[in-house]
Amino acid sequence: MFLKLTCKKEKKMEHPTRRNLSGIYIFDTLPGDERRQPTVFEDCTPEKQQEWLDSLSTEALHNLCKMLGRSLRGLGDRFDIMSGTEGDEDDDYK
Repeated sequence: MFLKLTCKKEKKMEHPTRRNLSGIYIFDTLPGDERRQPTVFEDCTPEKQQEWLDSLSTEALHNLCKMLGRSLRGLGDRFDIMSGTEGDEDDDYK
């Protein structure tokens, strides 16, 4: 079974900030930084994310997905966030 994943066009990170939501840290330099700093995956530049993903083994990618899933679940639970409610359909995900 194959799962087709689609993403909406990514917005440019105009004013990136370190929000530290997932706890999955890699080193990256954000605009305005003088040197690389621990930065959570979701706050890294798209280029750094791709570079890091390309370096991971299959097992590491599985672990990353599980960790991101737990982070999303935790945020949804904490703030009672829900997607796909009636009247809130998104044609990109049908």
